[in-house]
Amino acid sequence: MKKTFLVLIFCAVLLLGAPALMEETAEEKILIARNDRLSLYLSPNYCSIDIQDTLTGKTWSSTMNDETAAGLKIIPAQQKRITSLLAVNCTNLATGLGVVNNISLMAEKALEATYELIENGVRLTYYLGSYQVGVQAEILLDGNSLVARVPYAGIREDGDFSLVSVDMLPFLFSASDTAEGFFLYPDGCGAVMEFQDNAHYKEPSRLYSVFGDYAKQPALLDMFDQEAPKVLMPVFGMNRGGYGLMAIIEEGAETSRISVNSSNNIIGINYLFANFQYRRSFSDTRVNTRDIKVFDKDDIRTDYQVRILFLEEENPDYSTMACEWRDYLLKNGTVKRSAQSPAAAIDIFMNAPEEGLLFDTLRTVTTLSQARDILKSLNALGVKNIRASVKGWTRNGYGKTPDCFPLSGSIGNDGDLNNLLDTAHELGATLSLTANFMEAASDQGGYSHRNDVVYTGNHMILTDREETVFLLSSDIAKEKFDQFLKKASGFSLDAVRFERMGQYVGYNYGARRYTAAKETLAIYRAMLDEAKATFGAAEAEGGNACLLGHADFFTDVPYEDFGYQFTTESVPFYQIALHGLVEYAAKPGNLSSDLEREVLRWVEMGYTPYFELTYDNTEELMYTDYQSLFSAEYTAWQDRVAWAAKQFTEGPLAELADQLILRHERVSDTLVKVTYENGTVIYVNYAQETDQADGTDIPAQSWIAVKAEQ
Repeated sequence: MKKTFLVLIFCAVLLLGAPALMEETAEEKILIARNDRLSLYLSPNYCSIDIQDTLTGKTWSSTMNDETAAGLKIIPAQQKRITSLLAVNCTNLATGLGVVNNISLMAEKALEATYELIENGVRLTYYLGSYQVGVQAEILLDGNSLVARVPYAGIREDGDFSLVSVDMLPFLFSASDTAEGFFLYPDGCGAVMEFQDNAHYKEPSRLYSVFGDYAKQPALLDMFDQEAPKVLMPVFGMNRGGYGLMAIIEEGAETSRISVNSSNNIIGINYLFANFQYRRSFSDTRVNTRDIKVFDKDDIRTDYQVRILFLEEENPDYSTMACEWRDYLLKNGTVKRSAQSPAAAIDIFMNAPEEGLLFDTLRTVTTLSQARDILKSLNALGVKNIRASVKGWTRNGYGKTPDCFPLSGSIGNDGDLNNLLDTAHELGATLSLTANFMEAASDQGGYSHRNDVVYTGNHMILTDREETVFLLSSDIAKEKFDQFLKKASGFSLDAVRFERMGQYVGYNYGARRYTAAKETLAIYRAMLDEAKATFGAAEAEGGNACLLGHADFFTDVPYEDFGYQFTTESVPFYQIALHGLVEYAAKPGNLSSDLEREVLRWVEMGYTPYFELTYDNTEELMYTDYQSLFSAEYTAWQDRVAWAAKQFTEGPLAELADQLILRHERVSDTLVKVTYENGTVIYVNYAQETDQADGTDIPAQSWIAVKAEQ
């Protein structure tokens, strides 16, 4: 039988004379649910929870309960924040000033809080009377984890204030600067902030947009604009005092953010949480003198859910957490184990337009016939299992998106493409076409510059400053792909490489084509699935985890973080979790200033070796928009490509292509140890001199593999 209680909380009375950190014993709390491992308790004021873990003997609380913070002096306003299950961020849309009020439950003087027992948990209903905004939260136990939900059906907006976002369990993941441990967050391939690393103190808080910031994607940025961090995973974690927690945003990740907050003079606590977004902000175009934010009038109608895993391993590190996420993905069927063949990825670049006074000139550096020569030459040098992709094959050249047939006459005809495919298959290689259906060049036809493009919430078209690149609404991108597929299905292609798709999840506020991020993600997945059904495989630029199970190969997967000051170090969380389940590559090796060091990174993190090559000298591209390919002529690179590729397609690394990584360790600043499930250990030495680990000598700037004894 369900029970319901109603309480009107006057926080000023409750907190009068409260200690720095409010403490309540488990006996004073309400037992909500219990299973073989976990017990869930609700506080008498319904504004916080405790979770007792019988396996580890640890009690976790939504109230900041780090024992190392017991002596901290915290001002009353912050006491209310750290004792609240959640915080509500809302704004007055009528005033148009873009001011966001952050209201923690205990700070609201007219809070109505009720609870209702549900299966394995509790449904909490909060109404902030001062703002006439209400939210619901469902907290329940599910095996060895805690699930926290904010159902959209429980949102109320009765007055002038509208909900912007909800901070869910903002102080469950928290620690003082004297605590032992770290935060893990998905900046790049993964990043760690150690609590005792003083570099984070007073650093600004950061909100990471899960799966990328759509408005700050690279194609829209000026050379002076700062890129946004790449966020590939809806995951974060903490080790505090030898005990570990992990969070996985299961629903609504495409519109969620992850907030990393460093200690400062106001609140000497580090904290990490999921922020569930209901309205995005945009600049008010009516005001030129200062930047005023406006928010969506209509809210994002989605349910949000985050799962908290209580880690069993003592003193878990980032490897432990990566393995936990991998186990989670395997268990729920997002990814499956399959035989991974060692391969080398080669992009073959064809042509790009050079802008002229009256007409563009197409600069061709490779033809389809010459691409055959490249593959044959690499094969003769021992490069096997090539995953090749043709880039810049369209009539108007690379960058004149959306990509579509016919082929550019300067590179060849349909017969030449068939011949290239035959050659690739004879050599044991696969061949795909790289295509961009997400963006549209301003001077490219075939779409409506008004109706088919993406609009932001301030009714402005999302484009770059010069209005040379537009983003296509996801349904139009799907239409362009379907048109491409009608022609492409006539060739024996092995895959389609989708540019940009793995870098962000889009949306569209256009009146005629409103599309939520959740709908866009469904369209992305449908495009990948259709390509896979037609050709056998699908590939994507970027590495967003929302495409796992739909894409077989990712390019442009980062191996470091964005570089914020509060980060202690970047860690290969992504690679540990996904190696052996999906293939991934970084940027092409010939774009690196130090190929030898790049190859060491590939070895350390299990990347597929990757290069982008041309037949002719890339000086031809000097005055095109594709100037990043400064050195790619295959005759100058083929020996180095063969040297790098053979390290992965032959010998001990080839045997690891389908193996899971169990552990990644930094033996020193320049020496790394990676352990695989078959027992093989890889040592990578970045130093200028020989180093030693576990009785093994590792030569300078080199790697060795030590196989397990049979």
